[in-house]
Amino acid sequence: MPPPPRPRAPPALPDELVEAILLRSPPDDPARLVHAALVCRRWCRLVSGRSFRRRFRARRPAPMLGFISNDAVGDGGFSARFVRTAASCPPLAARRGWHALDARAGRVLLHHRAAAAAATQGIRLAVWDPLASVQHQHMVDLPSPVLPRRPRSLNAVLLCDDDDPPAEGAFVFRVVLVGTDAEGAFACVYSSSPPEAAAWSEPSQQQHPGDDHVDVVRGALVGDAVYFVCQRRTRVLRYDLATRAITLLHLPPVSHNQRIALTATDGGGLGFARMERYRLGLWSSMDGGGGTMEWTRDREIDLRTLLPVIDLLGFAHGVVLVGTVDGFFSVDQKSDRITKVGDGPGFYNLVPYATFYTHPGQMILV
Repeated sequence: MPPPPRPRAPPALPDELVEAILLRSPPDDPARLVHAALVCRRWCRLVSGRSFRRRFRARRPAPMLGFISNDAVGDGGFSARFVRTAASCPPLAARRGWHALDARAGRVLLHHRAAAAAATQGIRLAVWDPLASVQHQHMVDLPSPVLPRRPRSLNAVLLCDDDDPPAEGAFVFRVVLVGTDAEGAFACVYSSSPPEAAAWSEPSQQQHPGDDHVDVVRGALVGDAVYFVCQRRTRVLRYDLATRAITLLHLPPVSHNQRIALTATDGGGLGFARMERYRLGLWSSMDGGGGTMEWTRDREIDLRTLLPVIDLLGFAHGVVLVGTVDGFFSVDQKSDRITKVGDGPGFYNLVPYATFYTHPGQMILV
C-alpha cells in the first residue's frame, strides 16, 4: 500500500498580515523581533524593512536608554555625561566642556559653555549622535548665530521627527535658540535643510519687563510653539514657530522658588511638574484667551517614601526625575511607581535620552 501523500503546506501569510502580527510584539522585549527575523528570509526582510520600522515606532514611544547628566567640573564648566538605564545601551564617553540642552530622536543638542564664556567667540552649538558609532561618535557643529546682542542667558531645543529618524546621512533638524538680556528676549531658528543652504534665520525680538532671564532647564515642544522656564520660575517664555512671536506666560504662584520641568501633556497642551515640599505636583494648561494660560493641578504624588528630595531634575515621556542625597529616582506619573536609576548626589538638569537601538552586532535595528 503506497504511503499517504504528504499534506500540502498551508499558503504563506500575506506580508501585510505578518507585519500586523509582529507589530504586536512587546516593546520591552526586542528579542522577539530578532527571533521572528530568523524564521525565514522573507520575515527577516519584513522586520528589517523601513516600512515596518516606521509603523513599529508609530505604535509605541521610543524606550528610554538613559539620561545626559550635566556635571559641574573643577574649571567652572560642565561635562555632559551619559548615564545608562538600559542594559542594551553601550557605555559612552562624557563630552567635557559641553552642556546638554535637549535630546530627540537619538540626537543630543549640546552647548559649549567654555566658548560662550569668551566674549570674543560666538555661541557654539552642536548636534551629537552618541550611538552612530561607539568608537567614532558623530557630532555636527552649527555655525554661530548672528544675534542683536550678546545674551546674558540662553537656551535651545532640538526639533526633528521623534518616531521616524531618516536614513543615515539624511538627518533633518531645526534648532530654536532663545536668549535674554536686560533689554528683552530674542530668538532665531537654524534649519539643516537643504544642506547647501543650512543657516540661521533672522532673529525675532521682544521687550519684556523686569530682569528675569531664561533658565537652562530643558524646554518643551507643544504644538507649533516651544516653551522655556524663566529663572525666577514664575513665568515661561513662549516662541511661536509659525508667527515667530515671543510672549511671556505666568505660572501658578508658589510660596518658594522650586525648580520646574516642562512637558507636553497627553491632551497636547503644555504641562509642568514642580516640587511642593515633599509632594510632586503635576499641572496642565489650557488657553485662557488674550495670551493667557489657565492652569489646573491634575495630581499630587507623595514622595515621603524617598530620602529628602533635593531637586526636580527632569520630566519626559511620562517620567519625572527627582534627586536626593542618595541618588536620583524616576517617578511614573501614571502608576506612581518610584525607581532608583542613579547613585550619588551632584546630578543637575538631566536630559532624558530615548531612541530605538539595537547593538550593531545584532541582526536588526528597530
